[in-house]
Amino acid sequence: MAALDPTTRPRSTMTTFLAVLLALAAVFADEPARFLIARDPPRVTDAVLVLAGDPDYERTKSGASLVLAGEARLLILTGGEPGPGDSAESLRQVALGLGVPPESIRMEQVSRSTHESMLAVRPILEQEGVRTLAVVTSPYHQRRAVWAARRTLPGIEIVSRPADPASWKPAGWWKTRWNRKIVLGEYLKLTYYMLRGWA
Repeated sequence: MAALDPTTRPRSTMTTFLAVLLALAAVFADEPARFLIARDPPRVTDAVLVLAGDPDYERTKSGASLVLAGEARLLILTGGEPGPGDSAESLRQVALGLGVPPESIRMEQVSRSTHESMLAVRPILEQEGVRTLAVVTSPYHQRRAVWAARRTLPGIEIVSRPADPASWKPAGWWKTRWNRKIVLGEYLKLTYYMLRGWA
């Protein structure tokens, strides 16, 4: 009877282990990016809040579509930075071009961050009697934005409505430098917001 090679079993075990590890990685690798996307079931709200940082106007188009579909009476736009997609006025021009009535649009034009946006819209929400608010931003930014809204705007029910369709997808996020920067950067920002008590 031939003697068993003592290295056969460990090598076979290691191969099986690596195969299982690779299979698990394939199944769960997208989860860190998917976690960033917070999505609530559609519902009618008093207003839609669109966050600046929208160079392709995906957020603005999604927010405008909710108002045009009768799912909200107001479109609130943010952004105190200059330039297309970063100023509330640039978002307003796109919304008007899509058919949103000017009387349905409100703006804050001082914020330069998500946290500042939430603080800046609070007087608008109080003045308009908003009790339910749909927050619209890019999918990767959605969880931080919603957590920030819920922390900063007590007494207002926040509904999470990420931009759809959106160019950013969670699948295979680790494959490109741009997507790795987005996802890892968002986790750093989310951690910072939580440490500051902003989310």
